Amino acid sequence: MSDREEIHSTLQEARKELLAAIDGLTPQQMTTPVYDDWSVKDILTHIVSWEEIAMPDFRRVARGHLPALASFKEPEVDKWNAMLMSLRRSFPLDQVMYELEASRKATMVVLDSLPDERLVPFVRMWADVAARHDREHAQDIRQWREKEGI
Repeated sequence: MSDREEIHSTLQEARKELLAAIDGLTPQQMTTPVYDDWSVKDILTHIVSWEEIAMPDFRRVARGHLPALASFKEPEVDKWNAMLMSLRRSFPLDQVMYELEASRKATMVVLDSLPDERLVPFVRMWADVAARHDREHAQDIRQWREKEGI
């Protein structure tokens, strides 16, 4: 399997897992807090926000430039999450669902436009992080559903 095929597969499988975790939830359930004050809708908003932030970095990498996310520091994640959520928390559920699908499609288009030699290491690393992010939140949602009997 080529790097490109492996990246596609990694991202697609993780997204399927996330979508399976929310399958069958009603709009009311999607807006009920799962943990802290975050609902399923908020979790999905959070995932979209980070994916959209990464997209310009793919273009930077394609030009041979450094990605902006290379300077990201893990201890700052809570500040970033708060800022990103403050911009999007009011988005309606249908918009969040649209953006979840549209952002992944746009990511795949950009990834497919990259030359093979630019896929590793940054894009491969990003794909692994994005897949882990989808899976981590899918697990959060599954645990919440189990606890709530949903």
